[in-house]
Amino acid sequence: MDAASFNEEFIWKGKAVVVIFPTSFLFFTALNRLVSYYTPEKCAGYPDRWTNYVISWLPAVLNGSLALILVLTGREWFESSPWAFYLHCMSAGYFAYDSVAMAISKEQIGSFDIYAHHVLCIFFVTASQFPPCDRVTFYVLWDYLCEITNVFLHGRKLLAMLGRKESTLYKRLNMLFFVTFFIFRFFPQLLVFVMMNVDVWYTGQLPMICYVSVIPQQTIVLLIGANIAYQILKRSKRDPKKVTSD
Repeated sequence: MDAASFNEEFIWKGKAVVVIFPTSFLFFTALNRLVSYYTPEKCAGYPDRWTNYVISWLPAVLNGSLALILVLTGREWFESSPWAFYLHCMSAGYFAYDSVAMAISKEQIGSFDIYAHHVLCIFFVTASQFPPCDRVTFYVLWDYLCEITNVFLHGRKLLAMLGRKESTLYKRLNMLFFVTFFIFRFFPQLLVFVMMNVDVWYTGQLPMICYVSVIPQQTIVLLIGANIAYQILKRSKRDPKKVTSD
């Protein structure tokens, strides 16, 4: 990448962060106010948790769909796209909103895994996509396919709060979660991990300084995803009436 291309990419990505990130944060903050006006009677004791799960479902649908469309419509399977960076900026704004919402809530909503994931995405994943690490934007797009899995993850949470853990729909969402977990989360994130090593050791598309930065991030993302699946398996054995902490 020559100096002109370096500066051009740095500028347009900087503008995207400055514009899209706060816009996304404010949008989800406003949506929080809107959703919080209606809490089902069964969830009256946990209004913040209900609001959190409802809003979490929306970016999962939006980001997962956009990531899949970008992957399928790209000229090549393994190409970077400005839209992938815009998608990340929008997601980072949501993660910032979600972190604040969990932190100020009187209910125990967040966990170490969730906060670690959000901080990682907001700061480190964003910074690692700037030149000379523009190749990382390709990896991030494939990582966002995991949001398809989260559609079913958050859907099952909402049904659990409504006391419908024994329903056919809940059981189907559980099944779809585990199926999509491997198709859209585990395998794409594992592929990204492999491609990072291929690009640094064989193709030379990823500078060593970028590799050192993103490999720990990708390892953490893999571990967080595996832990989420493990926690759900463990919780599925508990009393169906204990839905508030799922």
